[in-house]
Amino acid sequence: MLARILYYREKEMPWEIVVPANDVEKAERIAKEKMSEFNAIAYEVELIA
Repeated sequence: MLARILYYREKEMPWEIVVPANDVEKAERIAKEKMSEFNAIAYEVELIA
């Protein structure tokens, strides 16, 4: 499966990445781990395939 993660940053367009994930929990964990890399204030996870 693939998960689409949108990172929201202050005063900028959201960044989107697609990562392989078996379930929503794994995608959430990946999103939280990468938040600091993107200087994100929030994120959104969606399973896409």
